Amino acid sequence: MKLDKMAEKLGFQQKSGVFSRVYNGYEVNLVAYKLPGAYVPMPMLLIVFSKTIDKDTFKKFGKVSGIRVFIKESVALKDNAILAYPSFKNQEKFDAFLEQKTKIFKELNLGQFDYCPYCGKEDTDSTRIIKGALVHVHDACVKDFVEKVNTHLNTVGNSKEHLIKSTIYAILGGIIGLIPSVIILYAIGFYSAWLFILIPFAAFYGYKKGGAQRGSFVMILIAAISLILGPSFMLFVYYNLSVYLEVTFSEMLADPEIAGGFTQDMILSVVFTLIAIWASWKSIYKQTHGQIKKDIQELNN
Repeated sequence: MKLDKMAEKLGFQQKSGVFSRVYNGYEVNLVAYKLPGAYVPMPMLLIVFSKTIDKDTFKKFGKVSGIRVFIKESVALKDNAILAYPSFKNQEKFDAFLEQKTKIFKELNLGQFDYCPYCGKEDTDSTRIIKGALVHVHDACVKDFVEKVNTHLNTVGNSKEHLIKSTIYAILGGIIGLIPSVIILYAIGFYSAWLFILIPFAAFYGYKKGGAQRGSFVMILIAAISLILGPSFMLFVYYNLSVYLEVTFSEMLADPEIAGGFTQDMILSVVFTLIAIWASWKSIYKQTHGQIKKDIQELNN
């Protein structure tokens, strides 16, 4: 069901491009949210609070709530919102869900977010849509915040500090990401190209450990490392086969049947590496300056 149809069915009103409904003093937003690693958004409820949800509060909420799908989100502040996935099919069950959860919010002293996140004052003069929620702000505060963030990103984005170290760590991380494939290869005699999904994630984790700035170029670096390591693993597989057959690599490829299999596997290694890069792209991009710049641009509109 489309989000607008679902909103109409469940009593949400569209306000400034946002589907919202006030329940027990809390503004509940109906949003289309992509879970980590997913490419298809799913309908979820977003409730934004006036303060950060610390670990203890989140743990208490989990114990008393019983929600199986709920995620912490940041809306203008750090970890100050909750995404939840109730049943949207039945109005009565949906209202019972809101009744129970808003009661828990009050018990945990989680108040409604009703002030400018940049200065803390309530007498706001404008609004912005952030992560699907309507946030009250001052235009001057937003302008000042955007200028400061852009200045910071332009300054640190050009920094090459720790870049060589992070690149080396990224390569080592990518190699570590290949270890499960090597283990399976030696354990059962076959490899699983689907495990190539680990390469870009492990490479990016290594890059982060190096401490360099995460400019948009990081995506290209991780993709390049992955495209080198994926086919290299396949070369490793066939090199080991030549050792096992006690012939040189070139002598082994002189066999038309083995050469055909080698060509096919090399092509598949490239294809599966590209799939791995595609599958990890969004998750990694969200942790780079590119995502921050995109968020800032949307905030400034």
